[in-house]
Parts: sequence; C-alpha cells; structure tokens
Amino acid sequence: MLLIRPQQTGYSASTPYGDVVLQSGDHQELFDFVEADFAPFQQAFTSFFESRIDKASAACIGEAIQSVLAGELCDRAREVHPLLGNDSYLDSLSTMLIDYLNAMLIHRSIELTREQYLKTAIHLSNPIFHHGIARGRIKAREELLEAQYHIYEKRDMKSLIGGHVHLVRLQKQLRLWLYWILDASAARFSKLTIDERCRLYRQVFNTSGISSDLIFTERFSWSRPQREILSVESYVQRPEEILEWQEGTGERKDYAKAFRELDGDAVELNGELDRYLKGEIDKAKQSDEVALFNEYEVNDFAHLVALEVRLMAGESTSVKRCRHCSCYFLAEKTTIEYCTRIAPGESAPCDVIGPKQSFSRLLEGDGALKAYNSAYKTFYARQRRGTMSEAEFSSWRDEAKRRLQDVREGKIALEEYTTWLKQDVRKWTAN
Repeated sequence: MLLIRPQQTGYSASTPYGDVVLQSGDHQELFDFVEADFAPFQQAFTSFFESRIDKASAACIGEAIQSVLAGELCDRAREVHPLLGNDSYLDSLSTMLIDYLNAMLIHRSIELTREQYLKTAIHLSNPIFHHGIARGRIKAREELLEAQYHIYEKRDMKSLIGGHVHLVRLQKQLRLWLYWILDASAARFSKLTIDERCRLYRQVFNTSGISSDLIFTERFSWSRPQREILSVESYVQRPEEILEWQEGTGERKDYAKAFRELDGDAVELNGELDRYLKGEIDKAKQSDEVALFNEYEVNDFAHLVALEVRLMAGESTSVKRCRHCSCYFLAEKTTIEYCTRIAPGESAPCDVIGPKQSFSRLLEGDGALKAYNSAYKTFYARQRRGTMSEAEFSSWRDEAKRRLQDVREGKIALEEYTTWLKQDVRKWTAN
C-alpha cells in the first residue's frame, strides 16, 4: 500500500512508515506511461511465468526464490513506471501474474484443489514478492491469494484483468481520460472548462448514470502524522529518538486525557496544564507543518493512475501534447506549445527544435514569407555591420511587412514583392 499526498502540482507517494518513494511534481511518470512501449515488459513477463509454471500441466517448475528473471521483470516494469516494479508498494505484478495463471487454468479446464492452487500461486509470485522487498507492506499476501482463488473457484471470467494485457487496457483508458478531460490541445473541446469536460465525459461514458466512476479511500489528519519515527532505520540508527518519542507519547496521552474535559473557557486549568497548553500553543504558532492533512490509500497501479488523473483535474496547470514530439506535458502557461524533453534521435529539447522546424515548414508553404525572411536576414546583417542605420532598417522592415500583407490580400503580385525586396535599401529610403 502507498499513501498519496496531493501537492499544489503533482503528488508524493510514501509507505505507511513515512518513506517517500516518489515525488512527482510534473506528472512526467504518468505521461511516460501513456507513451510506453510494453513489448519488453510483456516479453519479460512471459519468460518469467514460463520459468515458474508448466503451461501444459500447471505444475510448479524452477525452485529458487531468487530468480534472475524476476529481477529482469521488475526492471522492465520500472521502465514502464517507477512504482510498478516493487510489490512492496503496489500488488500489481503479483496480481497480473496470478490473474494470468487463472486465465490459463480456466481456459484449459485444469482442476486444482484449494491447497494445490495456493501452493502454485505462492510458488509463482514468491520471487516477485521477495524481490526488493521494502518495509511498510500492510496488505497481507493472503488477501490477494484468497481473492484470486475465489475468481478461479467460481470460474469468474469477468473478473480477469488479462495478465500483462492489463497495462495495455489501462494505457488506453488513460489516453481516453486525458483527451476528454484534460488535454488543452484538443480543439474539439477547446471552448469547454475542465468542469464541463468532466460532465461531458460522464454523460458519454457512464451509461448507467448511478454508479461511481472512481472510488478512493481518503485519510485525514489534523496536521501531518509523524510516521517516520516508526521506521526500522530509526530504531537502529537513532534509538535515543525512539525512547524520547515513547516517553513523549506517554506524557501527551496523559495531558490529552485531562484536556478531554476542557470543552469551554469556563473550565479553569491548574498551573501544570496551563503551562503545558501555552507551550503547545507556541509550538503550533511557530511550526510550518502542513495542517488539514489529506492523503489517499492506493493498493494497485490502476488505482494510482486513476487517482493521479483525478488530482490533475483540480490543478491550475494545463496538460498539452507537444507540437514536436506529440507527447503529453504540463504547460505552466496556455501559450506554451512545446515540451522540454529531448525526443529520440534529437540533440536538443523540443522547445528549441520545434519552433525552428515549425517556422521552416511555414516558410515552405508561404513564398512571400520565405522571401521576406531571406531579405530580413540580409538587411539585419547590414545593420549589425554598421552599413545600414537602425532607422533605415526599421523603415525597411515596416514597409516590408506592410507589402507582405498586401501580397496575402492579393493587392500586389508575389513577383512584384520579391523584386522590391531585392532593391537597394538606401536607394529605397532616399525615395
């Protein structure tokens, strides 16, 4: 399980022990997932499965818990999304593997007792479960195994998610959400607000009209919980802080018990309680800790993706497709059209290359503009060398722009314009 804390833009993901495992301020990981090529992951997924389960009989093969293929699968999963490769955070890999097992068993009518099924599922998922294990796993694996066994027992085909194909479907769903709700580049919805696009999406796609689209578990605290004090590193590296924390916790419990009776100003406090309360008031004033602390629980990758889209809908930034690489990015201003990535095969970011290539394409399709641009470079170079005054250059530029507009309006011919552009600028200004 991970706890997702919304930021002004993006979110932080942490374990229940307070370990921050991802800070996403620009949603880049989500945008990378939208464009991800799943072929390497799918190949690693199939190879790992076939190294653990005989597809003909469903017999367990490959005894070692520490599997090289398990490491490769987790690496390929992290390439798809950094939180996908560790089942200590989200149960997605184990879920997809056991779901794939269920599909095989059901389609091939392979009968297993409950004991046989659990043994097979544990054997299959053990290398993933133990690979890079981190503290903070809250959801016991037994819950996952039991849930998957019930799907197999009931032959519940509708509950199958498709193994590794689950990511392909999730990617398609994400593209749908982004295009219909968030994409500021979508001309079809350019005149609609985010709220209006949310309503439109629900009207089009929630055909039942009564069910929830997404369900999240939200946690609320009066200020940020101090979970990091519970970490294993704290016990090992800073035992004195643990003892101090334990003593402080006991003392706070005693004071809290006394203050439960304080429900109005008419109740007088004794000296000790009054001093303690004034001290805590001073701490509250001086602290810059987050108050009204909200976070969300997520247990699987699909849940995380859905929640992130929900959070993005409430942010003030714009989601756009880059005009150069066509990938999504977060634009701080509505006028920004290019991202700052370096696209495959390029040597510079899109916001450097894109405008130049766009202008080049524009020139190719506009003879008058191409002629103006060529002349502009010539006369600007003269002005920089000092062979043409700044006033002369400004006069020429203004007149050139005016005549360029005349060409576009059909008042003068392109040939006449290009001839004029080639004349000597000093001769023109003299006239």
